[in-house]
Amino acid sequence: MTRKPSPKINKNNRIIAALSAVLLLMIALGVYLLLGSENPAPEAEPQSSETEETASQLPEVETATELASMIANAKTHVYTLYTDLEQGSGFLINTEGDILTNAHVVLDASYITVKNSDGQEFNGNIIGISDTQDLAIVRVNELAGKEPLEIEMVPVDIGTPVVAIGSPGDQSNTATTGEITATDLDFVDQFEYTGLYEMNAEIAQGSSGGPLIAADTGKILGINSIILEEKPGSGYAIPLYSVWDQLTEWVENPIPIEEEEIVLQDVKDAYFADDLLEDFIAAYYELIPYSLNDAESSYYLSYILPGSEAVGEATELVEEYASEGRIYDTVEPAITAVEINENSATVEAEAQFTYHEEVSGESSTISHEGVYTVVIDEYGDYQIENIVNE
Repeated sequence: MTRKPSPKINKNNRIIAALSAVLLLMIALGVYLLLGSENPAPEAEPQSSETEETASQLPEVETATELASMIANAKTHVYTLYTDLEQGSGFLINTEGDILTNAHVVLDASYITVKNSDGQEFNGNIIGISDTQDLAIVRVNELAGKEPLEIEMVPVDIGTPVVAIGSPGDQSNTATTGEITATDLDFVDQFEYTGLYEMNAEIAQGSSGGPLIAADTGKILGINSIILEEKPGSGYAIPLYSVWDQLTEWVENPIPIEEEEIVLQDVKDAYFADDLLEDFIAAYYELIPYSLNDAESSYYLSYILPGSEAVGEATELVEEYASEGRIYDTVEPAITAVEINENSATVEAEAQFTYHEEVSGESSTISHEGVYTVVIDEYGDYQIENIVNE
């Protein structure tokens, strides 16, 4: 097991890629509380062709359960990056194992360690980095073949609801919600920033390189990059549609890496832990109501081992609980037992699904008990191999 290096902050750098406190998102009955703290930041003033100050909110149709489902699905594609100089975030952008992050996260790094939400660590190598734009791509060979989230390739408007995900203070997969409050922001400091999105979903130190996701579609809009001292409650993201050509060029023509230049760390293999397993199964439950309300959604399958018996068992449960005119509002899971074996783990859980009838408004609950067999796949992610629905 390798102890993670403590991130160092260059106090002379006027751009701070994130705030200094851990932000926690609490999703409960549709109320979202954002906690943050102030940090030093650059003095540069952004020039905007269009700005608008609005309250952080989500569309009325976006319930707490739906948002939790989207976040639970997205977090399996977001990673924490460690170097000898910094700690930041990144996310998968293709099936080549390529993770997009900010250039300032990996600049001048002697090594890069990439960690997923289940504790698996990988060695990463830079295949593309800019000295003018705050962008870099880190390739992890072991992640080749894993599907990324869909990317939005057209601009979005002010008022678009968003979720910012990252690892502030080394707290992986922390999420904050808000909306786009301005577009087309430009300024120059250590890097040139053009066409930025401004959002009131706060980002924090360590969140640099994480994805900005549209809360209504689940598509990645941009890469969270900076804050400004004069607006500590706002974050700024580089839209992916505006830099996709550059990213594609790096992927197709990666920087050649000499073997003697590679510094491999003693990375930690994936492992089972009670708290990680509890979080994993709880997140799986959060995906179910979204699929019950939307027949086109199958987010829950991202937690299921492809080709396993669990695929059919999970699908049967969704089909059994789904009913026309029934709207699921919340799910409250509780883990009752965890047993860790050599190559798998067994998790027992209970859950209360609350729904209301669309016409009458009458509310009801369904109690569920399940026993889950969890394994670790080739990408180091937890996956459900078998389900016994009771």
